[in-house]
Amino acid sequence: MSDPHGSPPPASGTVPSMSTLAKATAVALVAAAVILATIVLPAEYGIDPLGTGEATGLIELSRTQPPPIVASGSGPVRPQPEGYKVDTRQFTLEPFGGYVEYKYELGAGAAMLYKWSATGVVNFDFHTEPEGLPPSASDSFERGTASEGRGSYVAPYAGIHGWFWQNDEEDVVTVTVTTAGFYAVAKEFRDDGSTDDYPVQEPGAPSQSAP
Repeated sequence: MSDPHGSPPPASGTVPSMSTLAKATAVALVAAAVILATIVLPAEYGIDPLGTGEATGLIELSRTQPPPIVASGSGPVRPQPEGYKVDTRQFTLEPFGGYVEYKYELGAGAAMLYKWSATGVVNFDFHTEPEGLPPSASDSFERGTASEGRGSYVAPYAGIHGWFWQNDEEDVVTVTVTTAGFYAVAKEFRDDGSTDDYPVQEPGAPSQSAP
């Protein structure tokens, strides 16, 4: 029989009590804390308070993040204002002390690849002279006795950078050097006191030999 006053029927469900809500909130917070400590912190930040990141391997994710993006010219990539040049030269060293110096003008940060070979064993010294300073300010980066050498070089400062070769043997020795790099000009200093500048060339141009 219907209610004569038109009262609505009772609701089919019941409203949760404050105690039930508090318990549910506490459980959710605990679960979030567990996820934070066992997954998020080890994987994202390398923080592993419970040791679970190491056990599950998640800690490795924090160790394999991609390197940060650096400004152009401040990392391993060094853009250059001009194209690179190539150069091949050949020198004859007289017996018992004949020598030659051959160097390139390089700006700070400019790179060069090189290879040289000799028909005999020679003394060599790769050294530089900073721009605007006297020869006494020269820095020597590699020296020794050999019949060949190869490698790469990045100029720490602007100046002239290159080799000194000397023949202490009793036979004539021929030295051939080939380079590619961001240099402007090559300079030869001979044992008779003379000096020459050589224009370097774009890739594909015929090589020149020193007189």
